[in-house]
Amino acid sequence: MAKSPNTNGYSFTWTQPYLPTSYNPFYERKTSKEQVERKTQKDEDLIASLEQVDSWVDCMTRYPDAEAMIERLKRDFLS
Repeated sequence: MAKSPNTNGYSFTWTQPYLPTSYNPFYERKTSKEQVERKTQKDEDLIASLEQVDSWVDCMTRYPDAEAMIERLKRDFLS
């Protein structure tokens, strides 16, 4: 607790509140092994789904949405 010197006839005290979750942005609660495993499984599922989408995109020979955008830009701005 910090005290100010009594030079002007008054004094005050102040105490730092202890609320680590709201004041410390780097505060992390300890997680159980089960929570970590669950999070790891969710991450692995997400990565697998992203890899599936990547393989679909790799198989594409045309990109109709992109082609339509390019044609619209050519029509509107280059002619």
